Amino acid sequence: MTLYGRNTLLSLTTALIMMLVAACTGSQVPVTPAAESRYAYDQDWENIKAAIVQKDVRALAAYASSDSLDAEEIIQAFHADADFLQAMQQSAYKDLKTETDDGSVRLVFAALLRGADDEGNIYESGLFLYMIQGDNHLEIVSFLAAG
Repeated sequence: MTLYGRNTLLSLTTALIMMLVAACTGSQVPVTPAAESRYAYDQDWENIKAAIVQKDVRALAAYASSDSLDAEEIIQAFHADADFLQAMQQSAYKDLKTETDDGSVRLVFAALLRGADDEGNIYESGLFLYMIQGDNHLEIVSFLAAG
């Protein structure tokens, strides 16, 4: 074997050894932003809000954790008062509150209104959406209209 051939063989061997060492020491391939998180809960919240604003029962029902949740009722409740609708539209995913219930964490959107009628009687009302971070997307687990 010529000197040129030995140097080439030595270079290739060194390169292979370096690759093996890198593989064995846990060097990882860089992760792309899309692969870092398979969850898009913030986008799910935007989709839920859009479904309510557009009165899209099917789109909202897709986020329901069960068939017992009435998407049409949720939509009607938000459209019953422009202040509820505006509060929801102005909220961001990061604004959702967290609470624990029997060890599970839920995200809560709350819209509260306080006012007085013509006779001076004070009233309060609120709409609450309770959600969980499901395996694939946000899931609405319950809804409460109070007041």
